[in-house]
Amino acid sequence: MADCEATGDPTAREDCRFTLAQGLLDQPEALQAALAQVSEPDSRDLLLLRLAVAAPARSGPLCAQVQSAPARDKCRQVLGRPHLSTQPPPGPSGGTPPGSPAAGPPPGSPGGEAPPVPAP
Repeated sequence: MADCEATGDPTAREDCRFTLAQGLLDQPEALQAALAQVSEPDSRDLLLLRLAVAAPARSGPLCAQVQSAPARDKCRQVLGRPHLSTQPPPGPSGGTPPGSPAAGPPPGSPGGEAPPVPAP
């Protein structure tokens, strides 16, 4: 996070912090250390909110750390959308789940192959 502090543009600084913090989502201790380096409470809350929106499955512990009332309200919205924290099961090839419109019928099943074109 220290590299981000040298950025004069506030928006670029927040984006820099977010990018670095996203890379630490799977390292809770390192993420906590990085968050501790953000001295401004509003900036820390913004960072926590952005992480919660980007990683809904981890929003509970992230939202538990916000301090301001507006940040808590936004976190309630994020936490109120539990469907965002689950991933649909992948299809047999790891792609689109079976039965979804993009998957189409399986090859060899009715509708899975184009009908033969009659010869002229």
